[in-house]
Formats: sequence, structure tokens, C-alpha cells
Amino acid sequence: MIAATSAAHADMGTAAVDRGLYGGIEGGYLHQSTEAVNGFGIVSSSGRISEALIDPENGWFAGGMIGFARPNTNVMGMPISRIEGYILFGRTEDSVGATTQPGGDLTIKSVNGSVNVVGGDRASASVERRTIEGGLRFERDEYRYEGGSLKDEPVRSNRNLTRVISPFIRYMEEDTDTEARGCCSAYRNASVDNWMYGVMAAIEPEYWHTERIALVGRAGVGVYGYSVDGSFRSSSQSPFRPDPFAASVSDDESGVGFRGSLGAGLKFKISDRALLETFAEADYFSAVGRAAFSNASPTNGARSGVEIDDMWELRAGARLTIGFGGGN
Repeated sequence: MIAATSAAHADMGTAAVDRGLYGGIEGGYLHQSTEAVNGFGIVSSSGRISEALIDPENGWFAGGMIGFARPNTNVMGMPISRIEGYILFGRTEDSVGATTQPGGDLTIKSVNGSVNVVGGDRASASVERRTIEGGLRFERDEYRYEGGSLKDEPVRSNRNLTRVISPFIRYMEEDTDTEARGCCSAYRNASVDNWMYGVMAAIEPEYWHTERIALVGRAGVGVYGYSVDGSFRSSSQSPFRPDPFAASVSDDESGVGFRGSLGAGLKFKISDRALLETFAEADYFSAVGRAAFSNASPTNGARSGVEIDDMWELRAGARLTIGFGGGN
């Protein structure tokens, strides 16, 4: 689960061509910042208990886009210059491990919080988060003109603005696996699914410093509804039957969240029908679901469940857009 993006996943500002079909690909580094997932407990020689935390912040993203432009008119009866469809994939992961220290111990609790196993030689935990987002971008390019006379056509300015409305759907999946090994190994895992349905509004200013190089930006806001479902399971290799560590818990949350987006980049015109853009974009999500396991405290019997936190997502990379119609 987890992750995200804005009226993003397409080039900022104007397209590679101003009429006909065009498409693009992009990819790069993905960073997601939210609360960590607790894996297992570590008991020090003094008796202090701490949680081993897994924080899958870093990974990669890749995506694609296809669009259609029709200047100085409406597209499909709407007052827009372009329609684009996009899809984005992302993945982050992290893992942590520990061994028993002299005078210390390792602990892991069943997902319903009723059984706390103390002991074992070593423990490990991992979290993988995968994201898929798709959506449409309805765009209107506003070109500024300057100069000109009664005899001459006005000259297009080097400053442009694109207005965007972008409905989107985002699916995020988070899988957690924990294992504590000793004479009888104990296991704990969870799967949390996020669905988000929303819409973004954005503006994208563009300034052509030269005929081949432009500065571009993006600022957007939006809202989304979310639905989160989580399933939690624990088991062990205990010789006792039924397994005293076996348990399963389900939890769900739903609501409405806010999404904000900022971006900046350099756009290079490599031909009349091709643009290369290097960029950094950040998205903020006010509500994203994650796994929260029963904690390591022996006196706390709270069961595992879904927890809602905010999240920042940063993407830094490059995108290539190629036009199949007339050039700008």
C-alpha cells in the first residue's frame, strides 16, 4: 500500500506539439515519508523495551502518458486544449534485523494482542509498498503574445500558462512480514490496501529562457475519498495444538483527505516534436493508511489495526515527450 502523485505524471507546461497525438515516458527516484511500521520488540539488558521500526522511504517510480491536442477550439465539446491519460507505478521497501544481546531478549506479540512471546535468537521484519495511479488531465494552454503591428502577426511570448483539472484513482498496497526465530519460530504479517478517488486542480507556468530551454513549474490542490482495508495474521511452530500464537484480525477505515502538489523542472526542446524534462515534484496526502501491529509492551493488550497518517511523496527524475502531430 501507500504512495501517491498530483495532476502529475505528465510534462509540466505546454506539450511537445500543439495538435494531434503525443506520448511520453518517465521514471526516477521515489521517496515517501510517513510513520514507520513496528516490527518486533527489543529488550535491553536493563529491561527497557523498544520497537524495531521499518520505514520503506526510498525506491523508484515509472510511468507513461498519451495525449491529444487541438488548439484554438474545444476538445470533445469542452473548453480545453488537450486531454491526457496517464499511469504511474512506484515501489519502496525496507527491512530490519536484530539478534539477542547479552542480558537482553527479543519479543513478538500475536496480532490480537493476547500472547506475547519472549525469547529467540534473532528476528527480522520487512515492508514493501507498491503504488499504481491512473487518471486523466484536462488542460487549457494560455499563450501570451507581444509585439506585432497592422502588417505583422503578433509574436508568441516566452511566458505561457497551463490550467489543469485531473481526476485520479490511486491504489496502494503495503505488505509486512516479521519472523522471530528460536526453538519455536513465530511469524506475523499484514496486508493493507488503500483506494483513493479524487480530483486535482493545478496551474503550470512556463518560461522559455531560450528557444531550447524552459523553466516550468506546477502548483495544485485537490481532495479525495479513501477506503483502507487491513488484514493481520500471526502463527508459530509451537508443538502445542491449537497454536496459541495463531490469530487473525481485520480492520478498515474510510474518509476524505486533502492533496497538495508542487513541482519544478527544466524543459529541453531536443527537436520540433520532442521534449526532455528533468524535474522534482512533491505531493502531500493528509490521510494514508498503514499497518500498526500490537506493540511490544507486555502490559498493553491492544490488537493490531489500520492507522491513518499523512504522507509526503517526492519524485525526482526525467520524462521524454514525443509528438506525432504538428510541432509547436
